[in-house]
Amino acid sequence: MRIGVNASCVLQDTPADTGNIIRDLLSGLCRSYPEHHFIFFFDQAPPATLQWPQNVTIVVVPGNGQRNWQQYLWLEWKLVSAIKKQQVDLFLGMDGQIPLRSKVPAHLLISDMGFLRGVAGIPVARQRWQKKNLGRYIGQAKKVIVLSHTLEQEVLHYAPAAAAKLRVLLPAIDSSYQPLQWEEREEVKSTYAGSVEYFVAVGSIHPKNNLMPLLKAFSALKRRLHSNMKLLLVGSETAAGAEITGSLPSYKYRNDVVLIPDADQATLAGIVAGAYALVYTARFAGVATPVYAAMQCEVPVIALEGAAAREAGGEAVLYTDPENLEDLADKMCLLYKDEELRSRLLSKAKKAGGTAAFDALIID
Repeated sequence: MRIGVNASCVLQDTPADTGNIIRDLLSGLCRSYPEHHFIFFFDQAPPATLQWPQNVTIVVVPGNGQRNWQQYLWLEWKLVSAIKKQQVDLFLGMDGQIPLRSKVPAHLLISDMGFLRGVAGIPVARQRWQKKNLGRYIGQAKKVIVLSHTLEQEVLHYAPAAAAKLRVLLPAIDSSYQPLQWEEREEVKSTYAGSVEYFVAVGSIHPKNNLMPLLKAFSALKRRLHSNMKLLLVGSETAAGAEITGSLPSYKYRNDVVLIPDADQATLAGIVAGAYALVYTARFAGVATPVYAAMQCEVPVIALEGAAAREAGGEAVLYTDPENLEDLADKMCLLYKDEELRSRLLSKAKKAGGTAAFDALIID
């Protein structure tokens, strides 16, 4: 079977920003089904460092830009033409979209539905366009795949008729996330935090990740406890997050905030495992990957109340009221001072499953 894949979203994959979920799913899928041939469609040439199995062919369909009409032109005309030329038997929409003009059976993968609620830092017109078309994509898709039970419930609420073709595929968490021995943890602290304890937040520097409230809560902790704790922000800098990075030079505790924008997987795993606690401040993510990673590293988590965080952490997470900045500061201070609370949280931690069921992507 010849399987076409819209793989452009892989170009935005990084360990910290997305957990490399789509890249790892596609890589595992191709290796698990060597009898099939996969055609990966990109809107620009992928870097040479992005390696795929031998049963993958790369086809570049040059993009026109990021405006809605330009995206429409690429998806519904250029991509459809390329799909016909490649004689594709099945199409995988890995970015939450499928070409509606195509007659080829399509499976739709949904990894995020935050745009239904209005996410900060993403153009309103873009979110309106996504809302407008999501129902059409779900309706036309032969199968709809989601990456969490949180997303499953959101799809069922948004499109109840999709229940019969909906499948949950829980992505595996990278095996590099493991607890550290005392000596290893001290080495990580020495390398990234000046040999002191630190909180870590994982994700792009973007308003959707609520980093400004986190910085304010960290300020409150520093004022109250006079602690030498640091805050590590691990994730790429974005244009939408320019206000956040621009505010850091005047931030009172700027010397205690460390930006790590380009961590590879091994570095990220070490930083998470070496943390005193992970703080997860995204509210509307479809999959709380950093929470799973922290659980696997036996690192406690403080998270804004949200369905994805609840699914990932259950009772092992210290939740905060997303509407109350003081509550986040209070919980950070509480966890810092109360070692017994930290131990109780860790005793309730659950670890993610080991492998993803790749067959869900291509088998009905």
